[in-house]
Amino acid sequence: MDAALRNPFRPGAGHPPPYLAGREDETREFARMLEQQPVLTNLVLTGLRGVGKTVLLETFKPVAIVNRWLWAGPTYRSLPA
Repeated sequence: MDAALRNPFRPGAGHPPPYLAGREDETREFARMLEQQPVLTNLVLTGLRGVGKTVLLETFKPVAIVNRWLWAGPTYRSLPA
């Protein structure tokens, strides 16, 4: 199959797809919210299982860190056996 016609969706818990499309507005809105002084508005990310919430949060992480926010969340590393 031609690479241009392949579906980029790759189901898997928190695994990023080859290309994350259509999330620029959400990322800009998240970055805007990080600039609040004082913080009066928050963000709630909801959705059905498998729609990409974890992947979107992982794209928010570097945005938060660059804006000098502490990122607290799961680290998806394997624990020693």
